[in-house]
Amino acid sequence: MPYVAPMENATEPAKPSRTLRWRMFWFLAGSGVNYLLIATPFKYLRTHHPELPVWLVSACSMAIATVFFFCWNYFVNFRTDSRKRDALARYLAAVAMLYVMSTTLLSIFKHFNAHLALNLGRHSLDLDVVATQLCLSWLKFIVYHKWAFPVAKR
Repeated sequence: MPYVAPMENATEPAKPSRTLRWRMFWFLAGSGVNYLLIATPFKYLRTHHPELPVWLVSACSMAIATVFFFCWNYFVNFRTDSRKRDALARYLAAVAMLYVMSTTLLSIFKHFNAHLALNLGRHSLDLDVVATQLCLSWLKFIVYHKWAFPVAKR
């Protein structure tokens, strides 16, 4: 009688490499939304409240993006086999640390503002925000993927 491989169990967790690919996909897809959630409030606050210091405007802009992506990452992108309650403390620590780093970096870029922007017709891309994202996005992904929401080992 020929050997027939058993069917995979539907309740079996996804392979770590497949999980990594999905996490990377959603993380990259979210980068455009993250840009808008940082750049739009920054531009609004600098235009309508020019008396505010740049560090406060940076902090407010980063806070909007951080709150949105806190929920997104916790409930959608970085699902894990560990209980959400167990991952919450690590995730809060990671978010707080990375929020401070992002705010500080954006404040530094905006303080030494060279008014660099990529004009795309009616809209322009704020390169200070893009640089902030590029400097820290790899660190955010590693911290979330490896420490805050580790993938279950097979």
